[in-house]
Amino acid sequence: MLVKHLMTPLPFSVQPKKSVADAAALMTEKGIRHLIVCDGDELVGLITRSSLATALPGMGTGLTRFEYSYLTSNTLVCDVMIKEPVQATERMAAEEAARIMNANRISSLVVMKEGKPVGIITDTDIFKAMLELLGAKRPGIRVTVRLDNRPGVLANVSSKIAGSGGNISAVGVWDEDGNTSGALIKVENLSTDQIKGVMEALEGVTLTDMR
Repeated sequence: MLVKHLMTPLPFSVQPKKSVADAAALMTEKGIRHLIVCDGDELVGLITRSSLATALPGMGTGLTRFEYSYLTSNTLVCDVMIKEPVQATERMAAEEAARIMNANRISSLVVMKEGKPVGIITDTDIFKAMLELLGAKRPGIRVTVRLDNRPGVLANVSSKIAGSGGNISAVGVWDEDGNTSGALIKVENLSTDQIKGVMEALEGVTLTDMR
């Protein structure tokens, strides 16, 4: 799965000399949290709901509604935008985009192609992808197992499930302690008793949860 499969193409943008009030109104109108800032075709920044909240005082700071409106109408996007936002490419792996967002503690990456912004990928897009990869919307039984870290253990699980007439619709694997891995497996066409029997017959596999 690549960034191009998850991103929002041709995202909404705002000019750097527009007021913060205009940017906030556009975000509210479109139901979005991020706006790329472009001067012509050139990316010059990024503005987010959180960056607006950080840069501007809230209504609870003693400002009257008139004063707050005046402030937001006279503050420009270029004054509060994130300059040089972190970028991605369409061909970047989705997990690499997630790693970059996590490492930088940010909620989005601007997707670039040939020097121009062509999309935006957000933490919400990554979250939706995780739900898809783990089969959250698919029918079946959610099985969690602990696997010995040696070649062929997960392959044996897959083979035994298939041999019993089951179908695996999703798999997620993570490291636990170096010696074992955890795996979440979404299984269709088998009962809980059948799955339990399959797992108990396998060497190097411990069933830890099933629902």
